[in-house]
Amino acid sequence: MQTIPQILDDVQKRYPQINAQYFRKTGAGPFVARAFAEFYQDALTFGAGLLSLGICRGEPVGLLADNRREWSVADIGIQACGACDVPRGRDITDAEIRIIFGTTKCRFVIVERGQELNRLVAAKDALPELAALIIIDPAAPVPDAAGIAILSFDQVNEKGRQYRAEHPGAVEAAVAAGRKEDLATILFTSGTTGRPKGVMLTQENYLRHVSGGRERMMTEPGDVWLTMLPVWHSFERAVQYIALGNGVGLAYSKAVSMMKDFTEINPHYTTAVPRIWEMIYNSVQKKIDAAGGVKKKLFRFFVAVGGAYVVLDNLYKGLAPSFSKRSRAFDKIVSCLPRLLLMPLNAVGSRLVLQPIKALFGNRLKAGVSGGGSLQRKIDLFFASAGIVLMEGYGLTEAGPVVAVRSLRHLEAGTVGTAFPGMEIKLVDEEGRSCPPGAVGLIFARSDQIMKGYYEDPVETAKVLSPDGWLNTGDLGVLTHDGALAIVGRKKDTIVLLSGKNIEPAPIEKHLAYSPLIDTAVVVGQDQKHLGALIVPNIAFVRQYARENAIRDDSIEELVRNAAVLNLYREAIDGQVNARHGFQSYERIRAFALLTRPFEAPRELSAKQELKRAEVNRLYAREIAGLFR
Repeated sequence: MQTIPQILDDVQKRYPQINAQYFRKTGAGPFVARAFAEFYQDALTFGAGLLSLGICRGEPVGLLADNRREWSVADIGIQACGACDVPRGRDITDAEIRIIFGTTKCRFVIVERGQELNRLVAAKDALPELAALIIIDPAAPVPDAAGIAILSFDQVNEKGRQYRAEHPGAVEAAVAAGRKEDLATILFTSGTTGRPKGVMLTQENYLRHVSGGRERMMTEPGDVWLTMLPVWHSFERAVQYIALGNGVGLAYSKAVSMMKDFTEINPHYTTAVPRIWEMIYNSVQKKIDAAGGVKKKLFRFFVAVGGAYVVLDNLYKGLAPSFSKRSRAFDKIVSCLPRLLLMPLNAVGSRLVLQPIKALFGNRLKAGVSGGGSLQRKIDLFFASAGIVLMEGYGLTEAGPVVAVRSLRHLEAGTVGTAFPGMEIKLVDEEGRSCPPGAVGLIFARSDQIMKGYYEDPVETAKVLSPDGWLNTGDLGVLTHDGALAIVGRKKDTIVLLSGKNIEPAPIEKHLAYSPLIDTAVVVGQDQKHLGALIVPNIAFVRQYARENAIRDDSIEELVRNAAVLNLYREAIDGQVNARHGFQSYERIRAFALLTRPFEAPRELSAKQELKRAEVNRLYAREIAGLFR
């Protein structure tokens, strides 16, 4: 088996009655199920519909929709034809529509609703090849527009049924013709750089995830995976193939209804970004705070006991990270007695206080997978003390994405686990030398699952991918003596929020600097809920504003704390970074700090006058921390 459709063909033959999909037909309705045999035929029928429209092997097909059952049907149907998809979520900007679907010259684009359809029709001048739009949820029959054929999802399925009747075995033959080197997707990186890059991932990339995921997660046919993240994102995309490729059903949920869906579906696995785990943590904390009194004190006491017990238990079992050489025998000896003393208290707390938290996730949860950003240690310990296993992982789109992830058999605390099966990891210092365990270095990764390259962009490809296959991740890490990886920071500029959103700061900073009030701006927010910014103001402008508005012009230190000045800068920042200028809501600057001196070399700037982000983060650590309190 060399492709995802071929693997699903095998799964549906072995487990035809096991459910592949759980979904709600209406927002408040109950979950209904679709078995693997039915799901696979749904995908083949949709693929046959595309064949009837003239789709060609290797052709890119746009897929503009959020996580839902039809997304998976369309995705597998596209691949069944030997084509590849170009996916994106409904929050795509108009500029991204033109760049992404224009660069790939998509003739066909599948959209979720009328809003996306209208935006694509409006962009027809930049998409001359666009011939047909397929809408999943048409509010009403939509006429052809701007020379573009408009079809509903159901119409394409009807065409598929007719095609299969007239050409028996044709779509099955297309599946059988698939090869591991076939392109499965062109997944574009964040568009905030002004020019998104299309990451080309092959069928082999995802085959590696199916087998590696089974090994790490110990999935069993018939398990259920609750899914809620944007499926066009590489993290969730790989997770869904790991599930379906191993006979595990997908239950489609949303973050707002997640806890309700846990009760109804009672899943074995779920996937979330750190922000969602933090939301659950904060929700529990608020309920306990509201209860007050003895209940609040007991809860906090037993959570502290549970956290301490988890640390000691990891030490006892040899799961504490070994960044420096350590004696596991000594760890076992020093942790043995305090672990034994805490054991009965931990057992009482688990049964009386923490068990209700675990029950929120049902009674079958084997693990939650956390990715898309760093998991805070307090969150990790909290869920561990409640008996909920979180498997933290690390990756990036160009790696397909999983580089490392904790194993369900061996949960390496304080790390993102060892290299994913088939993946090589090496750390390199600034002189290009390999780093020993415990030393911080730039992370390089190599595997058959690494991207083929950036679509029609050999120059950018060569910047990150060496001739012998090593991918420069741009991230800094440290390896333990046991081979587990811990992420230290990011050498590249990309900021990853707790929500999993990837943001390039440079375009935002450039736009902020368009304001005459601002000399320099540095956007920050790695592993935070939102973005913040350090602002070097135009000091002359600030002093002039103070004089004109009868503000005492004593010192710049006092002026940057003045309420009127702060309001002035709030308006200037919001005026530069907004939807009108093409920025998403998550790219807005929620908090800022005005600095009192300009950046200069060699302090904040290099000799070439380039910003030294790591040095800015160090020098202004207190100001940055204040932005996220």
